[in-house]
Amino acid sequence: MPTGHRLQILAGTRYGRLVVVREAEKAGHARQLLCRCDCGTLKAIRLHDLRSRAIRSCGCLLSEASRKRALRHGGAGSRLYAIWCHMRYRCANPKNPNYRHYGGRGIRVCDEWGDFAVFRDWASANGYRDDLTIERIDNGGGYRPSNCRWATRGEQTNNTRRILRVRFSGETKTLKQWSRVLGIKYTTLYGRLLAGWPMEKAFAPMAQVELQTKEVQS
Repeated sequence: MPTGHRLQILAGTRYGRLVVVREAEKAGHARQLLCRCDCGTLKAIRLHDLRSRAIRSCGCLLSEASRKRALRHGGAGSRLYAIWCHMRYRCANPKNPNYRHYGGRGIRVCDEWGDFAVFRDWASANGYRDDLTIERIDNGGGYRPSNCRWATRGEQTNNTRRILRVRFSGETKTLKQWSRVLGIKYTTLYGRLLAGWPMEKAFAPMAQVELQTKEVQS
């Protein structure tokens, strides 16, 4: 294909349940097409997702499949079933408010977990409890048995990619963890780092900081 050639997609082209209506506004640098789903919903879908068949409906296909599996496996209404549904929706349904943090950045659910019974069996064999949530060990990886575990909400918070991690004295911890270890308020540590303090000074007790300051002034 010649460099710079723009792929032409005709109105009426079908991708699964989606039929192209016209070109839509880009999402960043990604081309989007306005499509009408067989259920009647109009939705702007990324061209790459359409052509790779990552998305084949406005989201109704996933909902229907989930309802059928729930009937077959008897999991509808359980907390574990809700976890399974939310996990899949945020990775596969662009209408989900959290899609941009999951499916939008390439996070996918493995094929074997497309079956609730398989996911339920894995959960039971790996310590699932009603007070735990599912956590990806590598936040850049997808939902699959080797990359998931059950964790408390506090443990999961420590693993989020939004937590600030700092390396000091040969160890890497979140700033919250360093706060507890050093006995210094989190807001104090964060403010020092934000102000550009050297690491040794930022992580020093207040009395030591005051002494260092006096020595500089003298």
